[in-house]
Amino acid sequence: MKKLLWKALILLTIIAVLVPMVVSGCKTATTETTAAETTAAAKKLVFGNLPTALSDEWNGYSVENFKFAAEKKGVEVQVIDAQWDGAKQLSNLEDLISKGVDAISVFVWTPESAEMFAEKAKEAGIPIFFENTKLESEIIGYKFKGDYVFCVAPEYDNIGYEAIKWLDENYPGSKILYVRGQPGMGIVEAYEVGVEKAIAESTSGTTVAIRKDTQWDTETAQPVVTDVIASGAEFDAIFANNEPVAQGCYNALKDAGLEGTIPIIATGGGPTGIKQFEQGIIDATVASPVSLQGLWLFKAMWLYCSQGIEPPQKFIPLPNMVITPDNLDENIPWPASEELFEYVGGLDSW
Repeated sequence: MKKLLWKALILLTIIAVLVPMVVSGCKTATTETTAAETTAAAKKLVFGNLPTALSDEWNGYSVENFKFAAEKKGVEVQVIDAQWDGAKQLSNLEDLISKGVDAISVFVWTPESAEMFAEKAKEAGIPIFFENTKLESEIIGYKFKGDYVFCVAPEYDNIGYEAIKWLDENYPGSKILYVRGQPGMGIVEAYEVGVEKAIAESTSGTTVAIRKDTQWDTETAQPVVTDVIASGAEFDAIFANNEPVAQGCYNALKDAGLEGTIPIIATGGGPTGIKQFEQGIIDATVASPVSLQGLWLFKAMWLYCSQGIEPPQKFIPLPNMVITPDNLDENIPWPASEELFEYVGGLDSW
């Protein structure tokens, strides 16, 4: 059973990528290489990578996997950290443009901000790629205005749905404290769609009794939950929008003498989450491997810039799966390794 369910999910995702390729006008690899392709492949490619904040575990592991794949292909990567500063990230884009890099990837703050990046890259004639936020999202009613080559991101509505569904099935009738990330990025808004869908399908009376916002971190989550406890508001389960937030939730419960009495489900499946299972902090997490996000992002840039091959579709979603202590061996790791290449179908073709 090891990795069986994950590999099935990955297979379905790859099939979804390949089927449109049959009818698309995208160029495909052949056994014959043109002179132009030979020249492009021989040229030392330079990719710019613009994270929101390398201090963020999610963002950091995406970059790690991106750089690992780039090293395998001899591509130079210039990473410029915005350190949670949106204006700085835009300035970093202009810096990469001035350096004449071959392509640029951006860890998106919001779909709206991505439009500014796309416009500046288009003016400079540099192809741009995005990660982390689905740019064209019907579920939140947003239509992206701009040109880009490719985007890879979780479908956060599915993650929210799976989290609440798990609580409803394992703790029916729960009054959930939903400790969210930061609204306004399109991520929390997508989560809400899935959360509401799961609540609507519940037959046990499970509900989200309280919603509180954070900055996606332990430091802001802990006082938020402490205040909820002090207020006397009733809740008997917690959905934390990521594992650092889950840590803050647990810390607040522990301070109040409530640790171990209220189940916590988080999202991620990263190294922090694995440790939290070992420490009894979380009961479950909806895993969505950001390692694959970094690899798919690099793969799209590499094939496009080295051989002129466009992705068969502009968006690839990350798979997601509820992980508990009972199926930890099925979790796809975040640290970079060649083993992960198989999950994205290798780096040399779609």
